[in-house]
Parts: sequence; C-alpha cells; structure tokens
Amino acid sequence: MMRLLPVLLLALTACAACTTSAPKFVDADPCSLLRSGDVGELKGTPARSGQACDFTFDSLTAELTLREAAFADESQKLLADGGYGGAIAGGEGESNNRPLTTRCTDSSGVVTCDAVLEVRDRQLVGIQVVQRSTDRNVVGQVMQTLAAKAFERLPK
Repeated sequence: MMRLLPVLLLALTACAACTTSAPKFVDADPCSLLRSGDVGELKGTPARSGQACDFTFDSLTAELTLREAAFADESQKLLADGGYGGAIAGGEGESNNRPLTTRCTDSSGVVTCDAVLEVRDRQLVGIQVVQRSTDRNVVGQVMQTLAAKAFERLPK
C-alpha cells in the first residue's frame, strides 16, 4: 500500500494540473459567437480586429465587440441618446437574465442599432447592427436575437 501512495499522489497531482478551467471571457473569439443562420446567411468570413469581429449577413452587417467596462457607464451612454433597457434570457429563471441596453437610429432608409449586454460584472458584449430599413423596432429585434445568440455561445 505504501508503494501505491506516491503513484496515487502523482496521478492526483497530474489530474489536477491537466484540468484547465473553461476559456475565459477575454480569451473568447468574437468571430465564433455569431453564425450563418442566426439572422440569415453569413456572407464571407467574419473579419476580426482584436476583440471585435465584423459579420455580413444577407441584409445586414453586424459588429460584435467583447470588452471589459462597467455596464452602468456604457448603458448610460446609450440611454442618454434615446436608448432603452431590456434583458436577454440567461437560462432558467428570471434571476439569470442579463441586462441589455439598445439605441436605434434611422437615416435615409438605414437603421443602426447599438447595444451593450452585460455578461458578468465588467464583461460586456457590444453589438452594432446596420440594416436597410425604416423600422427601428424590427432592426432592434434582430439585434436582440444576435445578442442572445452571442451570449449563449460565450464560455460560461
């Protein structure tokens, strides 16, 4: 039994060392968070720049950014310009819902929606959707769909 003890300790130590924690928010690839079929067919390969990724779908473009900042500060910027608050379902129960702030503007038949979603404290997903449309509500709903998809694909 004494001869097996060092082997067991070595195995336990090795096992503890080989178990890596889940990918962290800052390590997440923003280009992996949206996919073809989320809101139409994805055109081409998403373009990554640091913690941001640009996507082109059938009828819209979207930029998704992972950033660390205070949700209250980022949310306030959108609210001050006519934005509104909401939430994304974060799993079972309302206590898991994640706050989302959105602002949509239209100009010459193009609607731009900016949003910030709080994943966890000081972990945000920023999304900007641009689509030819005259209906802010429709584009805002599309943006919320993309925010929900990105949230569900983030490392937990």
